[in-house]
Amino acid sequence: MYIIKNAFKSITRSKIRNVLIGIIIVVVATASCIALSIKNAANEVEQSYLDSYNVTAQLSLDRGALRNNAKSSTTTTETFDPKAFMSNVKNVSAENIMIYGVSDYVKSYLLSIQTNMDSTTLTKVSDTVATTNTTGNGGPQMQGRVEFTNASSGDFKVIGYKTLDSMTQFINSTYKITSGSMFSIDSTNNSCVISVELAEKNNLAVGSTLVLNNPNSAAESYTFTVTGIYEDTSTDSEFSMFSGSSNQILTTYTSLNSIATTSNLVESTKLNIQTNATFNLVSADVVDAFTAQLKTKGLSEYYTVTTNLESFNQSIAPLENLSSFATTFLIIVLLIGGSILVILNMLNIRERKYEIGVLRAIGMKKHIVLSQFVIELLMVTSISIILGGVIGSVASVPIANNMLQSEISSQETTQTEVSNNFGGGPSPTNATQGKNTMMRAFGKSANVDYVDKINAVVDVKILLQLGLIGLVLTIVSSSISMIFISRYTPLKILSNRT
Repeated sequence: MYIIKNAFKSITRSKIRNVLIGIIIVVVATASCIALSIKNAANEVEQSYLDSYNVTAQLSLDRGALRNNAKSSTTTTETFDPKAFMSNVKNVSAENIMIYGVSDYVKSYLLSIQTNMDSTTLTKVSDTVATTNTTGNGGPQMQGRVEFTNASSGDFKVIGYKTLDSMTQFINSTYKITSGSMFSIDSTNNSCVISVELAEKNNLAVGSTLVLNNPNSAAESYTFTVTGIYEDTSTDSEFSMFSGSSNQILTTYTSLNSIATTSNLVESTKLNIQTNATFNLVSADVVDAFTAQLKTKGLSEYYTVTTNLESFNQSIAPLENLSSFATTFLIIVLLIGGSILVILNMLNIRERKYEIGVLRAIGMKKHIVLSQFVIELLMVTSISIILGGVIGSVASVPIANNMLQSEISSQETTQTEVSNNFGGGPSPTNATQGKNTMMRAFGKSANVDYVDKINAVVDVKILLQLGLIGLVLTIVSSSISMIFISRYTPLKILSNRT
């Protein structure tokens, strides 16, 4: 009790010195409180965003693996046949997707199949008044394009959906039924919905029928019934008065799969069916495990798993930068604040050497004397930590969000500068098209949905961390007292008094 009373009296006697120490600790505590609240809030928001983020995976051809394998399988005396090589690459079928979708790593999966077909009764929607096809059903040939036996392309893209969830354009409001209704997803009678442009071009309405035929065999035809007409509200940079989906015909997976089964009976003219699938994974942590599982289920080495995590990483980039800055700032503040406190404590001990000598001379043990200095600093630190915590709790939220906005602006500025460097800057007629096109060229989203607000609240966890910081500062700065008190004997201290 005597030590505590004496420590309190010492604090009141040296008001200026202790006020200075208190101010320093308040500054350190305030800065530490803000840094800790920003770091913790950023990490919590990032984890929360990741938990709620719908991580999707898709299968795509690994063209690098295809090229490398093609080179290794061809000798110097052989003539490489791309068509023969690609014919040996196993396609991923809808049945494969259903097998891959049965996994502990997959919440659900979206499946659709598509093919191109022609029609003798429909007119294709096009900006061109008249066209002359000089290269077959596939349209103008592109240099370097690999042609397959059954790869003829018709004028109309027919897509068959396994579930309504697979029709993501309707879910995100890109497509909207304007007349009639959506077909029953379990329908097997070739029900379909078509675009407004296609309906207007061919005078079609709900209840109309249309005939599509295999582009490889005109005699192979199929009749569809229109149950609904949809409008495409998407915008793109293509210079056209029609949407990119104007020649799309949407139907059920069952209907199109039945057509494909019939077409497959004749190998030389069968339809070229493409499978599209999106797997909704349980979390971002299972991507590698899911990829390995697909390989064990027979996925070809020529396929790779791609995810949408790049978009997630772009969205949280400002948060990661903010958390990193807060950590660095906290370390710098603690180093500078701790150093200043050590220096002040050294000066304090030098000024009070005589007091130490007297206390030691009357029989007080070293650890008791040291306890008094520790208690003094602990009292000042405790009050300062409380004040710093109050100030930090008030200032942390606006400071955190201002810093986050600054990080977002910095990210956007960097993207704009890169776009401008490549000549993709805004123009007077289109302020965003140039940037958007260039960012897509880099494989990045033109309009990143950044996390633009965090709630940097000071909670019990941060208060405990502040208390730990105060305790560490007290112990570190008091270590100087321990050194001085242990080095000098009472007689030497008193004899050197001036």
